[in-house]
Formats: sequence, structure tokens, C-alpha cells
Amino acid sequence: MYSTIIKGMLHKKRKVIHATRKAPAPSSPAFEATILGKRHILPVPTAIPKALNKNVNLLDEAVFSFLYGGLFKVLKSLALSSLLDLEIVFRLYVNFYKGLSFYDIQYFTQSPERTLWRRLKYLEENGVIRKSKNQKDKRTIRFLLSKNSYDKLSSSIPKEDLAITISKIAMSYADKLWMFNVRDPNKVRKTLLNLARSSVSLNENNFLCQFAFGLSYYYGGNFDLALNHSYNSIKLNKKFAHGRRLFGSSLFQIDEKKRAYQEMDKALELYEDIYGQWRTYYELWRFNFIDEKMKDAQKYSEKLIRLQPEYPQSYIAYLASHEKGTSIRSMKSKLNQLLPNFSPPMIKNFHSWIRDDQADRIIQSLKKHLI
Repeated sequence: MYSTIIKGMLHKKRKVIHATRKAPAPSSPAFEATILGKRHILPVPTAIPKALNKNVNLLDEAVFSFLYGGLFKVLKSLALSSLLDLEIVFRLYVNFYKGLSFYDIQYFTQSPERTLWRRLKYLEENGVIRKSKNQKDKRTIRFLLSKNSYDKLSSSIPKEDLAITISKIAMSYADKLWMFNVRDPNKVRKTLLNLARSSVSLNENNFLCQFAFGLSYYYGGNFDLALNHSYNSIKLNKKFAHGRRLFGSSLFQIDEKKRAYQEMDKALELYEDIYGQWRTYYELWRFNFIDEKMKDAQKYSEKLIRLQPEYPQSYIAYLASHEKGTSIRSMKSKLNQLLPNFSPPMIKNFHSWIRDDQADRIIQSLKKHLI
């Protein structure tokens, strides 16, 4: 059976790849990497920055969950001839009622246009997918999974495993927003919510599914529902550090600040990995910065750089917290290396969970150094 024990939202070492508005970032290795034991179950258009630990990547765990949940049964029952076919089918399965446009699928797979068209035509000819008949925009072709394919998938994959897989894919989207690694933040937030809602509908008694649903509401600025579902996740698993951190962050956003600080301390006690600790310290930096406790904010920003010098947020926190200092120039340079196109207003667009009044304070402080 698939194990749901996770000790952090962890990442394997890799370089950051940034997308531009004109062209998506290079894709991750082909979906075949799943079988070969490499990275990524469902490639998305940006890569994840490197971390300092050797723990298992969330998407890797999703790979194993999906494999054990009946991957090869699906390949056989639907007569799929490539792993790109499988990825297309899985995406359409998750979006069964709405379907996906050609460009949506290309956005997810990053496959060359000609190859993608060929695979879609093959799947359509074999009755695996179909074109939507009720299309308002005739310029965009929309694809749906056939009812027969949906039924076969449903019978091949245990719902509990599928729910966990989808919840982890949802978390990976949240991480991309956090890392400024998407072209269209609004579209990613919508996808995050849809995925998380699907996972909870399949398995509402799993702490990861509840956490993913809470995370989707948090990133959408609905802090009451984020609070509710993050609390559900820690009720289901009292040692789940991510759930505790999200619960504390949600409390802070509704001005329950005293308890928010307490929950962050509890999360720190639970985390055993550097990345999880770093994420919690970032929240503590934000709390102190917003509360105008600048000495503490500066202390936390320096700790962030010591823990994770390869993440841009560490330098954003430092520059926002320090008006002067001999290190300002080197910090600006390092931030520019990690996030070449960064500008302070991006805080509002990507980190949508930060209230406008909070974001404005951070942006104004950053503008002293970055404009």
C-alpha cells in the first residue's frame, strides 16, 4: 500500500528555470522519466529550485502512488501506446467535466505541437478522447475524455490513491506560485483549487487532501476556509508540520496573531527537514515584518539566507528588512541571479495570500533597493 508519511514539501537539487511571457520555460524530462525512476510524474512548464536535503520529492511520491494505483492497467485497458498518451488521459480524467483545450494540454505537457496533435488524433480515433461539441470559441479545440475511458480509469485506480496523487500535484502548483515560477498566476490558482477539490471529493478523510484544499483557499485569499481545512489536516495527523504551518499562517491573516506565533513554534518542533524549517522561518519573518518588529525580522531574514541561500525569498526578506548595510549590494546581485525578472509588484501577483496592506509594506521597502 502507498504510504502517506511526508516530512516536508521537499525538492531535489536542480537549477531554477524561469518562464517568460513570450515562451514557456523548457520542460522537464519526458514523461518516460517516471518509469526510469527520475523526476516528474506530470511535467509542468517550470522547474523547482534546488534544496539542501536528500528527501523524496512530492511529485516523486505522486509517481509511486499512481504507479501502484494501476498505471499499467490503464495503459493496457485503454490501448495507450506512449506515456504522453497516459499524461493526456490523466489530465482529462482530472478535468473530466470541463475538459481541456489543445493549448491547456500543451501547457501541461510541453510537448512539441506536432507531436501533441498526432497523439490527440490517435486517442480520438481509438475512442479514448473526443472533441467537445458545444464550443463557443470555434478557434480553440477542446477535448474531453470519453465516458468509457473515464469508467475504465475509475475501476483501475483506487480512489484513495488517486486522491493522494491529485493532492500532491495540487501542492506542486502551490509551490510554483511560491517560487514565482509560472506565467499565469491566476490560471495556476484556479488549477490548484480544482485539483484540491477533486482530491477531497475522492478522499475527505486524508490529511494531505484536506491540507491541499486548505492551501488552495489560502492562495486564493479565503483564509476562513483555509483555516478550516488546515485544522482538519492536523486533526487527522497531529504530527503533520505542513498543516500546522498553514494553520498558523491562516490565523495571522485573520489577525489572530498571538496564536499564529504559537502555531509556528509548534510547526518548527515538528519539522525534521531544512526546507520545512526555512518555510516556517519565512512566515515568522513575515509576521515580525508586518508587526514592525524590525530587529526580529532582520534576525529571521539572516537565518533564511544561512538555511537556504539558493532561494530568492531569502534575499527578498533580507532586502525588505534592511535599509542600509554593506551586504545590500551583494544581496541584490544574488537575488538578480536567482530571479532575473523580479520586481517588487510581483509580490501581489504571485503571493496572493498576502493581504494588500501587507504586500504594500513589503513592496515599499523593496523599492528602496530595487527601483
